[in-house]
Amino acid sequence: MVNNDYEIKKIKHLNLVLRALRNIGRLIVTQNNKQKLINGICNILVEKRGYYNAWIGLLDEDKNVGLVAQSGFNSHFDKMRSKLKERQFTRCIRKTLESEDVFSVTDPVKECTECLFSKKYSGRGAMAVRLTHEEKNYGFMVLSIPEELGQDNTEKSIVKEISDDIAFGLNRIDLEEKRKLAEKAQEESKIRFQTLIENSLNCISILQNDKKVYRNTGLRKVHQVITKSFEPPDFENVYAGDRQRIKKIYGNLINNKIKHMDTDFRYYPIGVKKDGSQIRWALISARKIDYLGIESVITNVMDITDSKEVENFFRIQDKMTSLGRVTAGIAHEIRNPLSGIYIYLKALKKIYKNMGDIKKVLSIIDKVELASNKIESIIKRVMDFSKPGKPQFVMTNINKNIDEVSKLTSVSLRKKGIKFIKNLDPDIPECWNEPHLIEQVVLNLITNAAEAMKEYENEKTIELKTYRKNDYIAISIKDSGPGIPMSSQTKIFDPFYTTKANSSGIGLSICHRIITDHGGSLRFNSSSKKGARFIIELPMKKYESIS
Repeated sequence: MVNNDYEIKKIKHLNLVLRALRNIGRLIVTQNNKQKLINGICNILVEKRGYYNAWIGLLDEDKNVGLVAQSGFNSHFDKMRSKLKERQFTRCIRKTLESEDVFSVTDPVKECTECLFSKKYSGRGAMAVRLTHEEKNYGFMVLSIPEELGQDNTEKSIVKEISDDIAFGLNRIDLEEKRKLAEKAQEESKIRFQTLIENSLNCISILQNDKKVYRNTGLRKVHQVITKSFEPPDFENVYAGDRQRIKKIYGNLINNKIKHMDTDFRYYPIGVKKDGSQIRWALISARKIDYLGIESVITNVMDITDSKEVENFFRIQDKMTSLGRVTAGIAHEIRNPLSGIYIYLKALKKIYKNMGDIKKVLSIIDKVELASNKIESIIKRVMDFSKPGKPQFVMTNINKNIDEVSKLTSVSLRKKGIKFIKNLDPDIPECWNEPHLIEQVVLNLITNAAEAMKEYENEKTIELKTYRKNDYIAISIKDSGPGIPMSSQTKIFDPFYTTKANSSGIGLSICHRIITDHGGSLRFNSSSKKGARFIIELPMKKYESIS
């Protein structure tokens, strides 16, 4: 009879276990709200599992009790809820948070005297367990159970299984919330992206296998001439002089040789003849993206014709400003041969009247011709420097170019009391450069140095040097002036930044761009005691820009 009663109790117990686990499993799969999940589990454990009461506390990121659920209590649980919020944990919770094992008590009245519920646990046992999934502690669960189950290993296994299922459910809710947040963020990002793209005044397109699968509408409403400026693979609307370069850069992007494409080019606007009379400038930025699961290229094209014209205007203006500073020296150079010509002509006239020796006449004519050639050479140097033109890179020795610049400046510098030292290395090899542009940069740096020493009272010196440095040809322009203030050193190459009156502030910016276009570098060092030194480095090998 005793065995039969035990078997009956065991069968009832297993039925309760199965029913409780089935209901908990269903709730864990369907419920996406943590508070509702732990409320439902507490109710199932009391109603279906037969526990006297159950309570669960969930921890937040700061290990504070955020959410609490209970079943089987009356209003007395409010005091426990307050203590949990204040991190005043009972013995069973403290033990649980220290270990993943199930903590059990057979006589809570004696063993847990500080607990608010211990006096009501007479004849009962208690179990507590941590809710852990993949090493993350979500909180704890405390159960009031029949006294005979207090040390039952099977019951402990059941409680541990239930706690693992709860933690799994909490983790599933976290993942679901993260997924929803990610989808929401992605959707918001998509809306923001679409809003920005559609309202952009640039021409933005997405290319797949050289075909445009998307093009924004913003620019077409404002300025239609640029919409077909960049059309791979033939690039028919790209100016013939830039077409091969654009094809090469785009090919490097497609073949993953470069990560992004940032360059300018000339193009034929829509609706005009491709005769070169109405060519415009565009700036393109392109890079690879994943668009609808397909590898694509996004392009952002902007018309920069106006800014190019402004840049060219300032470039010419800066050239002429530099030339204006050496006008006195040029005038002096021209005046000397002109005076000689005048004297020679007077002598020639006198000889002619006296019917002098024809050899003397021929000698004077030779001198007049020599002086005239000198004047022509001076004027040619000025005209070559001042006229705008398309860069023509050639292999040449930069000493020749720099020597021409020194002839333009030496007289002017001498009149200003500046000692000009020229130290050109005769053994440096040739390098690829555009002579007129290099002359412009060097002249600009020399005149800037002279201007910096205008009010300087100490010894004034400008030293110009050329030398070889590894695979580069270096040009150094060093002055003994006051140097560049620390506050200005990070801005001197910025367009339109200047500390001088009546200056466009674009000179050094243009110089920097010219040297960069050569594949070289322009940098400086400055000291309040040692003046400033600008160093130009030009590669000896031909440079092909991809930006």
